[in-house]
Amino acid sequence: MDLIYGGIVVLLLLAAVSSLLYFQRKSRINQLPSNNPQAFLEKGHRQEGKKLVAVIGGDAVHGNISYNFVDDAARRRSCVDYQFINAGVNGSTAYDVLQRLNNVISCQPDFIVILVGLNDAAAKIAPEFARMNIKLAEQLEKPSLLVYEKNLALIVARLKAETHAKIGLLSLPVVGENLFSKANKEIDQYNEVIKKIAEVSNVSYLPFNEKLKAYLKGKGHTRGRSLKNSTKLYEKAVIERFVYGYSLDRISARNGYLLLTDGMHLNSTAGMMAAHQIELFLKKNELKAIQ
Repeated sequence: MDLIYGGIVVLLLLAAVSSLLYFQRKSRINQLPSNNPQAFLEKGHRQEGKKLVAVIGGDAVHGNISYNFVDDAARRRSCVDYQFINAGVNGSTAYDVLQRLNNVISCQPDFIVILVGLNDAAAKIAPEFARMNIKLAEQLEKPSLLVYEKNLALIVARLKAETHAKIGLLSLPVVGENLFSKANKEIDQYNEVIKKIAEVSNVSYLPFNEKLKAYLKGKGHTRGRSLKNSTKLYEKAVIERFVYGYSLDRISARNGYLLLTDGMHLNSTAGMMAAHQIELFLKKNELKAIQ
């Protein structure tokens, strides 16, 4: 009998330890990048001779459930003279970014790249996914294209007024890989807004979405897996990434995507395209500076 009780105790302890490890690993999704604006300000070490680049946004910028293209850009040979700040926070909408601009402005970057809007659009194109986002529930205004346009315009206006930075707006990535889906048609509307704000505000428009579409067309993959079941795929991807340690590309392949992991987040192929857009943006401004 003692052996039975002892065995039960051991099993319960193992279950408790396994559960603790599971939740500890899963909670890593909330850890901010080590080069976030607050950390930069607290450490106060701007690298001598380097220009400062701040990249602002949500999940795609944060770069733990999505490929970290900010770190990718920083590693590129042509970007050796730049120091990068990652101001991405998972779940962020344009409204959330607007609320936390103070730290970015305090860093006084030379360049700012913005990629935000997927969580705004999710309210319409992926309502189940959106309901999981606590930040959306806390917003005063229900997310919509008009609300997004207003907030993105305010973000750009404030950054232009309170920094000397050159600003680039990345177009939103595809959602699912069926380019003819209602979800991607909705994203097209968001990207038209981004393009309009870039033009009116005299900042750079960086055609990230267009490059992703061109890649899919080149692969003959324009009617790939849609955004259907994105919530389940996202929950599964979080577990596979943070509990089992799967790479984003492995998750992507298991789900049948070429560019995405779960229909909303980037694998390395897509992420490297975003990094390349940042690289081109910086090069273009370098050339302008010496002309």
